[in-house]
Amino acid sequence: MGNLSNIKITGFKSIKELDLEMKPINVLIGANGAGKSNFISIFRLLENINTQRLQTYIKQNGGSERFLHFGNQITDEITIDLELRDNGYRISLIKDNEKDTLFIWHDEGYWNGSEKYTQPYRVISQNALESDIKNNRQPIVEYSREYLKQCKLYHFHDTSSTAKFKSFQNIGENKFLDSFASNLAPFLYSLKNNFSQDYKNIVQAVQTVAPYFQDFDFNIQDENVLLRWQHKNDLSNLGFSAQTLSDGTARFICMATLFLQPKGLRPSTIVLDEPEIGLHPTAIAVLSEIIQAIANDGAQVIISTQSVELANYFEPDDFIVVNYENGESKLKRLEEKYFKDWIETYQVGEAWSEGLLGGEPKW
Repeated sequence: MGNLSNIKITGFKSIKELDLEMKPINVLIGANGAGKSNFISIFRLLENINTQRLQTYIKQNGGSERFLHFGNQITDEITIDLELRDNGYRISLIKDNEKDTLFIWHDEGYWNGSEKYTQPYRVISQNALESDIKNNRQPIVEYSREYLKQCKLYHFHDTSSTAKFKSFQNIGENKFLDSFASNLAPFLYSLKNNFSQDYKNIVQAVQTVAPYFQDFDFNIQDENVLLRWQHKNDLSNLGFSAQTLSDGTARFICMATLFLQPKGLRPSTIVLDEPEIGLHPTAIAVLSEIIQAIANDGAQVIISTQSVELANYFEPDDFIVVNYENGESKLKRLEEKYFKDWIETYQVGEAWSEGLLGGEPKW
């Protein structure tokens, strides 16, 4: 499965037009409101297209007006084109003039280097409320479908007392870690029993940022499992509820599980919005090392950040600078000509904070 090599977008939220090269590590930096989260959210839209939940997703998120660039009086079409290694997927979404929604004008899978093939395109859907990509069995379409399935957006911001991963969950919901880590307990329990080395890697990563952490513990009742943990100095050996974990530790556990899960289970493209939230500087350093390690192991990572400290751990060409200019988000990959004058003096995060890269508020 190839990773995303290029993405083109038109008409989506604050993004009027975009043609962007993608690499193994992609770090979006920019001011609040510049459009980083809008770019990230394109992957949630694609996920709902792939699972035939487009109409529900649009309705739950405010209708077509919330998706079209400056609303449906200005923009009437959203296009997305994903270029993979040898294949691609493109889709056109059109506003419905009678209903406050978007429908699929057409979507298709295609071969890159189309001049090599007599039939380089395979139409999936036309004039439809939902894509038929889930049911289409043409080989080129199956490749597109598998990539969309393997491209996952995650949000681990909810670590409150009501977060689902802190309550009993069905032990059978363990095939993959879901987008909000609600099935963290059954997923970790499955790793412990079936992928012991990967499980140990996760535990060791948590111990690096929380030295008092001994291991996870699992309370199993009937078909449900509850996540608990053990303290190194707890002589009673009774363990603690996940409710006692600090927000930063809980969030790091979710991310360590996501990134260090077995390679065969890990999504090919992992998308994460502001992973640094609530993390101690040591945890930020460990997280950056993990991201770089899995990128070297074939994964692709797309993150946005507001953290100068996290940014300092990555290479200049990992960065995508996001600016909001003249009513639209502009995303530009950091190229050598932009950093050759300061690379010997500053780390990237420092250069960003000094205003040398762009991606800062404009008054």
